[in-house]
Amino acid sequence: MLDVLRNNAQSWIVKVLFAAIVIVFVFWGVGSFTGDRDGVLAVVNDKPIKINDFVRAYETTVQSIREQNPDVTTDDLREMQFKQQIFNQLLNAELLQQKAQKLGLSVSASELQQEILSLPAFLTEDNRFDPQLYEGILRSHRLTPAQFERDFQQNMLLQKMENYISLPARPNEEEVAEFYNYIRSQAKVDYLKISWEDFQDRISIQEDEIQQFYQENQSRFKVPEQIRIAYIELTPRRLAPMQDVSSEEIEAYYHANIDDFSRDEQVAARHILIAVDQDAPQEEKDQALASIKEIKARLDQGADFDALASEHSDCPSAADGGDLGKFGRGQMVPEFEEAAFSLESGAVSDPVQTQFGWHLIKVEENIPAGRMELDQVRSRIRMNIGEEKAMYQLSDTMDDILEVIITGGDLDEAVQSLNLEARTTDFFTRQDGPVEINLPTTAINQLFDMVVGETTETPVMVENGYIFAEKIDVRKAAVKDIEEVTSEITTALTKQKASDMARERAQEYLEVVVEGELSQEQQEEITTSRPFDRQGFIPELGMSPELAMAAFAAQEGQWLDRVFNINDGYIVARVAEHILPPEEEFEAEKHYWLESYAEMQKQQVFQSFITMLRNQAKIRIYRSDIIEN
Repeated sequence: MLDVLRNNAQSWIVKVLFAAIVIVFVFWGVGSFTGDRDGVLAVVNDKPIKINDFVRAYETTVQSIREQNPDVTTDDLREMQFKQQIFNQLLNAELLQQKAQKLGLSVSASELQQEILSLPAFLTEDNRFDPQLYEGILRSHRLTPAQFERDFQQNMLLQKMENYISLPARPNEEEVAEFYNYIRSQAKVDYLKISWEDFQDRISIQEDEIQQFYQENQSRFKVPEQIRIAYIELTPRRLAPMQDVSSEEIEAYYHANIDDFSRDEQVAARHILIAVDQDAPQEEKDQALASIKEIKARLDQGADFDALASEHSDCPSAADGGDLGKFGRGQMVPEFEEAAFSLESGAVSDPVQTQFGWHLIKVEENIPAGRMELDQVRSRIRMNIGEEKAMYQLSDTMDDILEVIITGGDLDEAVQSLNLEARTTDFFTRQDGPVEINLPTTAINQLFDMVVGETTETPVMVENGYIFAEKIDVRKAAVKDIEEVTSEITTALTKQKASDMARERAQEYLEVVVEGELSQEQQEEITTSRPFDRQGFIPELGMSPELAMAAFAAQEGQWLDRVFNINDGYIVARVAEHILPPEEEFEAEKHYWLESYAEMQKQQVFQSFITMLRNQAKIRIYRSDIIEN
């Protein structure tokens, strides 16, 4: 999951943040949430961006993202520098609002009303605006109608500004066709591979080499300083169980939000996957089908599905006996979904082919569509109400903890006197931070600089709240003894020497192929790759952007003028073929590509305009620690 999000971070973030116009829950504006906290995060041309606004923007956006992508973790958000991206959006929004004011652009009350009345989220099945639905949805996202309408008016103004700025973006069909051919073109290479593993048996490593490597690479074997902390977490979710919530409140919430407790049809299922690529040779496809049929025959004879999944499945779910949990329609690829929802509880499907390979599916439970009863969701509702109440207690609870600490007390005393819960982390480093809670870099450094037994004197901001922490243990940095790393060093030296030999052999091959003097044996060793695109993933060789770039730049039949490092050695390669996409494919997809290219041009114009505004603006950031990860 993390790799997908990281690789598509820019487009993903833009889509999520612009989704406010359709989904209406993502916060953009910077002037709508003016609560009691008036701390300033940054100033843009003498206009403040307040900490309170940033926190609300972050929390609301994260909530929306997790509704659409439940698997997104805090580490995913940290890897993508999500807080920095939220801050950048708020900063850009403020700059655009200031520019819109100078240009005299605005959104009238009638424009706002017309847009809100047409938003699908607030319409009934017969496409009528429902005021109760409107207020209920806003309430579930902790917004009042006045707050939402101010924010949405700002959203519309920002969209109007973007459209105004992007007017010059008008692509023509010829340049779009060139762009299409560039993106969709493929190449194949002929190559000779020299694996470093072919040379490792010739390598011997001496004791003095191990000693020298150890002395020259001390940092490689250094175990960094580690600490452990105890902490009190002050977030609505942590404080929710401490709140008094009556049965009457739970029942009222249930009836006021009854549509939230509907349930679509679901199945609980397991599967066994024999993976095979769609572009694999027919022999591999036949082998995969034969394997899945053999497993099905064993199941028909009474074999245990969980055990066979653990033994044979190529899906990560194999570790759990192929368990996929519960899922509804639209969550799996169509072929898989159709088979799963057609099975009775306890039944196993015949082999099912999808883009991933061949599956056997066992349905463990059929869950019909319906509405969950109050008793089924009572604990969830209690938590929701508890969180809402806890939000209003955060400030008072922080004040109570601060009073204990300032008067000489420690974390344990605060826990006892206020009936709170303290948690402890495992040991962690400055670089990684604790796995139990997401801390900003400044807070981690602060904890490392404290002495054992010392408690933070101010609350540390974390996702959705704050913590107070006490440093309870430390492990000093140290270098591992040579005995602990001898095997690691031997492996590293062996691979290094064998790789050097493989590179030298590849260089010799390159000199031979350039002269056209390949022997018959070498000719027979040449392999032709499957087609690959400019991104650089070559099915037989792995990721090699440099090889892909060189292959697209050279002529067909030309040997490339250097050797290329791959995962397990080196290759010399020549361009076997450049493959342009068929013209009829572009004709069939032309409308989509014209729109996509125009949108890309609009974004380029828009980003250039934003960059100009930022370069011209006076921007002062006062609390960089808050937006760090």
